[in-house]
Parts: sequence; structure tokens; C-alpha cells
Amino acid sequence: MGGYLMSHNVITVDSTKPSSLSAYTITLEALKRVHIGRGESNDYDQSAASGLSDSTLYFYDTSPVNQITGATLSGANDWYSSVSLPAGRYLVRCGFDVTFTASGQFAYQIFNGTSYIGNRAQIGDTLQYATESAVGSAYAVFDSTSSITVSVKTPTGNTNLATIANQNAVPSERSYLSILEIS
Repeated sequence: MGGYLMSHNVITVDSTKPSSLSAYTITLEALKRVHIGRGESNDYDQSAASGLSDSTLYFYDTSPVNQITGATLSGANDWYSSVSLPAGRYLVRCGFDVTFTASGQFAYQIFNGTSYIGNRAQIGDTLQYATESAVGSAYAVFDSTSSITVSVKTPTGNTNLATIANQNAVPSERSYLSILEIS
């Protein structure tokens, strides 16, 4: 077969084609991404969050990474609520942690401006969808032919959550939003 590419070696990653052994050589620096949330400490009541049920979540970072050309982060005082992205293909993943007052549940999901996308993440002792596998992180992969704004929202039905004032620094220290451009 010599130096010919086999039919299963046709996928290109970051403009790199595989070798005849299906090996890729790329660097992480070549991947374009947005990342908010490095474990820094700041009380959640310093964000613009208005609630933890049927509301938008906020992520804290004093120096977020934004390597996607045309992407814009929205927020104030180092708390970010959404990311506007240009047309493209993306992998979005996030984790969010909260403080409970008693045994309860908390769910969240990636929101594309009009609807929830990807899987619903759930944490807590009394999960709303006990028959589903309860993943603690939310993921979504999507193609967009036009610009899109991505955020993370909570549905209704969360139970026994501490108030925003009593969340303290848990959301800032244990939450992140990461977007990878996978064109």
C-alpha cells in the first residue's frame, strides 16, 4: 500500500491528515477554544444571577481564555453568562456545582438561544430523572450556519438549593464552561 492513504484515513483534524497508520500530529495550541472557570474564589451573590431554577447560570474567571476568532463573552465583574459564537462546529461542555440545604437535586443544560441542546446534567441525592443515567456534566456538539449565543440554563424542578446569598464561592470554585471549535 506504500504511501497511499487508506479509505479509513480520510478525516482531517486541524488541517492535519493522518499517516498511513492513522496517526495524527497536532498540538493543543492549534485547537481554538473558549474556557471560563479556573477554580478561583468569588461568592455567587457577586454575579448577576437571579435564581437557581429556570434561570441562566454564571461562570467566574478573572482571565478567561478566548481563542475563537469572532467569539464574544458576555458578563460583568468577571462573571460570564453566555458566549456568542460565529458560524461553525463546536463541542460545548460544562460542569456546575451548588450548595444544598438538604437532600435534593439540581439540573442544568446547554442552551443555544432558542432551545436546550445536548444532555441534561444532574447532581444531588434525589435526581429528577432517576431512570436516566445522571451525568454530572453537560455536553453538546452542534453545527451552526450563522452566529449563535450559547449559555447554560437550569430547568424548573430543582430542590433544596441554598439561596444565591448562601451559595458562597462553591459555583466559582467548582464550575466551568468550555467550548472547542471542531471545524
